Amino acid sequence: MSIRVERSEVHPSGPVPGRGPAAWHVRLAGLLLVAGPLVWASSFLTKPEMPEEEVYHFDMATSVFFLIALFALASVVLAARATGDRKGRAFPIVPMVFFPIGIASSLGNLPYETYDQAPAWVSITDPAWPLSQLAMIASAVAIIRVGRWRGAARWLPLAGSLWLVVGMVAQAVLGEKGMAYVFTAWMLATYVALGVLFLLRPQAARAS
Repeated sequence: MSIRVERSEVHPSGPVPGRGPAAWHVRLAGLLLVAGPLVWASSFLTKPEMPEEEVYHFDMATSVFFLIALFALASVVLAARATGDRKGRAFPIVPMVFFPIGIASSLGNLPYETYDQAPAWVSITDPAWPLSQLAMIASAVAIIRVGRWRGAARWLPLAGSLWLVVGMVAQAVLGEKGMAYVFTAWMLATYVALGVLFLLRPQAARAS
């Protein structure tokens, strides 16, 4: 008598269908993605005329919510292994390392009137902000290449991560006020839209 064991049951060769983060995890990330970018966008829409060297405290405070939202997104990407297994998992981990440093940098500016008054550690940690956004671009490209997320969930992370490029172009063409409206619209069309998708269809963040 022989016992036959199907290889696919012992050593699956591909991603397990439906695996990934729990629905509550995805919905929480979705809620943060809806709120965080819009809270930060409100600081651009209400920014008064002020010298560049002065700390815009509302911007510093609200940017924290944006980074928290992106941390939640990266955690879903990691749980879903949307950037692949093994080495691919490093893509969302890298920005997750930078986000707390960026948050500390933003909060570090709050007690001061000008950036020059802030202690040296604030300036040292400030590069974590742009580095976290570059890491999100790399992670978003990996999501597209791996292809475990389908439809809008596959493309919206990259569109959202390009906000800095869009904002810089808008500011050069339309000025600071025009940039504020373009930035808000871009957030609505990308990260907020992804957040709504996660809220309504958490299964979109699970491996196909």
